[in-house]
Amino acid sequence: LNLDQINPQYLSLGSQLKNLVTNPFYGTVQFGALSQPTVQMGQLLLPYPQYTSLSDPGGYVGDSSYHSLQMKAEKRFKSGGTLLASYTFSKILANVETLTSWLETQAGGVSGVQNIYNFAAEKSLSNFDSRQRFVLSYVYDLPVGKGKRYLPGLNSVADRIVSGWGLNGVTTFQEGFPLGLTATPNTTGLNTGLRPNVASGCNKITSGSDQARIGQWFNTSCFSVPAAYTFGNESRTDPEIRGPGIANYDLALFKRTSITERFNLEFRAEAFNLFNRVWFGPPNTVDTTAANNVFGQITTQLNQPRLLQLALRLRY
Repeated sequence: LNLDQINPQYLSLGSQLKNLVTNPFYGTVQFGALSQPTVQMGQLLLPYPQYTSLSDPGGYVGDSSYHSLQMKAEKRFKSGGTLLASYTFSKILANVETLTSWLETQAGGVSGVQNIYNFAAEKSLSNFDSRQRFVLSYVYDLPVGKGKRYLPGLNSVADRIVSGWGLNGVTTFQEGFPLGLTATPNTTGLNTGLRPNVASGCNKITSGSDQARIGQWFNTSCFSVPAAYTFGNESRTDPEIRGPGIANYDLALFKRTSITERFNLEFRAEAFNLFNRVWFGPPNTVDTTAANNVFGQITTQLNQPRLLQLALRLRY
């Protein structure tokens, strides 16, 4: 959070903010823009004109709230194994975001603070608000072989072949994260943020599969770069458009074979992202007047392609 932001009351001066005037800090400040004989007028109108920027010393400013409905259902099988399903319906509201966005690239983008003089307007959905998440995990031993429901009368050789099989896995479905949009060029400079304007009544949602929408994930014509020296009316994160969600399947097939009373052999075949589904990264969230405009386009992938691995373990 940059505390050295120009007060919006001065934005009406427009391009005059960039006029060069005598620098009262000349000779005192030895480095940077303030070490020159002249300086932009807007610099001298900052709350702390002796600095080009000033971060909050506490590091964390703002607050957030989280509410959720959480449900869990579990089924245990007599033959061995368990089935666990969990569902979360939640909502996170915040007026700030993470300080480590470089570690959390799966989120929908952080627009940053536009106007610290109207901090109440920063309250919106957090960019980590995943409204719905469902996870199904399971471990199941197939009831086949000696002492089991099916084929209980097998001899020892046949039993070693058909018994001991099982499977386990995790299936995850999750709604995408809200998108935080920014706009450029930011003509105000002077430590302000800038978000786009949203056309009233415009339908931001586009239809089709994820693959069909990567060229235009949302209706970019609903947004425009604000006029010079004005703020956009977009919220910190958009309440209607979200990035791609998760639909992932991990599965493992295993076989336990008893060699002797002491030695057991276990074979596992594991598949991560079983159906080779793509989890696309968030679309570009920068509305710009530049010629190379990729606003709304998806160019990244967050997950890995299907991975298969085999393992053999001797247990004793």
